[in-house]
Amino acid sequence: MRRTALGIAALGIAVFGLTLMGSIHRGAAGDTTPGGDAQAGKAAAAACTECHGAKGIGSIEGVPNLAGQHAAYLAAALKAYKSGDRQDESMIDIVAKLSDTDVVNLAAYFASLPPFAQAKILAKDAAAVPVDEADPFAAVKEATADCALCHGDDGNTDTPGMPGLAGQHAPYLILTLQAYRDATRGDETMQALVADLSESDFEDMAYYYAAMTPRRAETPAVGDAVAGLAVTAQCVNCHGEDGNNKDPKTPRLSGLDAEYLATTIAAYKDGSRAHDVMRDAVLAMRQSDVQDMAAYYAGQEPKALSIRKPLTTAEWVERCDRCHGQGGAGDDPRFPILAGQAGPYLAKTLKLYHAGDRANSMMQAMSFPMGKSDIQKLAAYYARQRTP
Repeated sequence: MRRTALGIAALGIAVFGLTLMGSIHRGAAGDTTPGGDAQAGKAAAAACTECHGAKGIGSIEGVPNLAGQHAAYLAAALKAYKSGDRQDESMIDIVAKLSDTDVVNLAAYFASLPPFAQAKILAKDAAAVPVDEADPFAAVKEATADCALCHGDDGNTDTPGMPGLAGQHAPYLILTLQAYRDATRGDETMQALVADLSESDFEDMAYYYAAMTPRRAETPAVGDAVAGLAVTAQCVNCHGEDGNNKDPKTPRLSGLDAEYLATTIAAYKDGSRAHDVMRDAVLAMRQSDVQDMAAYYAGQEPKALSIRKPLTTAEWVERCDRCHGQGGAGDDPRFPILAGQAGPYLAKTLKLYHAGDRANSMMQAMSFPMGKSDIQKLAAYYARQRTP
């Protein structure tokens, strides 16, 4: 969702790993640990202590703990920073001075320290949402509470003059919310409601409504739906014959309230809603044509989008554990230990994969469908896990 939710339905949820699959040897578990001199690595680690702590457990938010992490993973990560495959300004100067021997020695040193997974649980992580939360939409429903007054709890509304949001394309909904925020679409109520929302909020809300099953608004229509079919000839290319179009940035019209559709067309005609293509398309329409078109689309049956429903936190954890071990304990040295890692660092890293800002095709595909709340809850869950 930092990119739009477009394409989420097609993503196969693969094995989850906060890993550098392209950088770590792909042999059997246990044969990936590099050789290294932990004592020599201790001397080289002096440059790391400011951020990662003298014993590999740091206190700076967003910086990972290294103590007890797998040597194979640490070596691969350092090599990725050296090659530029993994970007971080704070690491550039440090890794540039490291030889290949320094890299394996540093990895051996931090791997030899008492593991961070046994460190004290932070209060903010201990108070996190439990992993067995049943409703994956629980968090986003808090953000949509104000929307429900007009658009319905699930985006289906029977309030005259209001558009249904259920089954609407997520990218279109995101663009619409952005337009209200930027005041390029005029509606003071909507502008006030979205003013304090982030891009992540927009994406989560849009995905929620897109995943809901739409139903036709049971509101009256003034026009003649049969006559309206002829009027829609110029609309088919963008909106589809029945209003269930496939273009993710174009609104679906099927089953929407007729009054809302008529009011929107009038706004394009008089320029109060800016859109050159729409204005040219409706400018010559008579009022009766507008009402007939609105009646036609309002009478069409909306179709649900083919979108993968979001996972609960427990379901995400089950997928993560396939690579990282039960509770993130890290049974396979090719994959980093997550249990007990700093929550802010885990969240930061997931966001980088989610945004495509850290290269790893598996992790990008895995994190792409995650909402902001998914990331926060997963990070908090693993931060409070402990190895046996």
